[in-house]
Amino acid sequence: MQYVVDPYTSLSERELQIMLMITKGQKVNEISEQLNLSPKTVNSYRYRMFSKLNIHGDVELTHLAIRHGLCNAETLTSQ
Repeated sequence: MQYVVDPYTSLSERELQIMLMITKGQKVNEISEQLNLSPKTVNSYRYRMFSKLNIHGDVELTHLAIRHGLCNAETLTSQ
């Protein structure tokens, strides 16, 4: 029997929070202001997520989120 592994189990709560903000189109500066973090800290979270998920950018992150049901394409295009 083969199990589908959720790629997000390796992410911290903060990483998941930032990932969802990125998928909604928020920029690093917007995220940093909203979460009271420096832009450098937000970028550190981004790059750590990229490493954990074996991806290379925000577009891949968004595609992965759509593929695994964390957001949907219709919601993203209506914003």
